[in-house]
Amino acid sequence: MDQQQSGALGFREVDRDGNPVPPGLEDPRHTGTERSWTAPNPFIVVLWLLAVGLIAGGLAALLGGPMSVGMADRASFEYLVFAFAPQGISGGAAVLLALLFWHAWRWQSRHS
Repeated sequence: MDQQQSGALGFREVDRDGNPVPPGLEDPRHTGTERSWTAPNPFIVVLWLLAVGLIAGGLAALLGGPMSVGMADRASFEYLVFAFAPQGISGGAAVLLALLFWHAWRWQSRHS
């Protein structure tokens, strides 16, 4: 077997068909193995989920929240969720707006 060895470890680069790749063409763009899409940024995916969660959770808390709140020694968890629901919706909308601007900026930089 006549294999081209590269480096001290004896590895060699091959293309999709198993043919050896010449030493100068080891870049994946030249071998035809480049992906047609780029993997999404996991931080951006988490921000999208956070924005949707804040908006949906805030709306659910406002629509299904306690209508009559009695004054007790301490505030209940349901009351706190109801009280902070508008801030959650505002925060989710701000994250959503920031993500839309970020996507527009990335799209513009790719197409110019």
